Amino acid sequence: MSKKGEMQIEDLPGVGAATAEKLKDAGYNNLMAIAVATPGELVEASGVGESVARKLINTARNNMDMGFSSGIELLEKRGKVRRILTGSNAFDELVGGGFESGSITECFGAFGSGKTALAHQLIINALSIDENGDPQTYGVWIDTENTFRPERIQQICENNGLDPMKVLKNIKVVRAFNSDHQMMCAEKVADLIEEEKIDVKLVIVDSLMAHFRSEFVGRGTLAT
Repeated sequence: MSKKGEMQIEDLPGVGAATAEKLKDAGYNNLMAIAVATPGELVEASGVGESVARKLINTARNNMDMGFSSGIELLEKRGKVRRILTGSNAFDELVGGGFESGSITECFGAFGSGKTALAHQLIINALSIDENGDPQTYGVWIDTENTFRPERIQQICENNGLDPMKVLKNIKVVRAFNSDHQMMCAEKVADLIEEEKIDVKLVIVDSLMAHFRSEFVGRGTLAT
């Protein structure tokens, strides 16, 4: 999906400086975000009327190429997919050669089964470390259960001849304290990439469901 022109949010009909600022603060900082939003979401985010929100969405969609793609285009896109290795040949084989970029992968298992240990290894492997030991890319860790351990990163690095300080510098960690904060942190990853001009190759959320399980109780007792 690509832009037809160079229209910015401020160019949308009915959007002044104040409305544009509200939209950006709520995470709607490009045409794609507007195009895939619902009218209700834009009304809540910016305070505009529903008719204006629908006009914003339609204008954004009309200014973007949101049509069909050919099989050749999809094949070329698939050719750009990277595989992040786990450090275990057997594990890599099980997941088709490593964890796939551009997708969402969920790891689940019993407590103590090694999910967080795997996440620590993956975020190091995602940094595209060159022959001089310098990371070329970044990883982001959204921590919901206080599981990130810099000393574990240090241990893995030392065992593999890497400089832990260089590696830790390229791992961005944020602690999420509830489900709303977690969702906000996920949305802010795009802002982090844009503001700091960094190439983020992997985002880990550990764990994805912890806050939702504790905050939205009673699901198992609902009548069917």
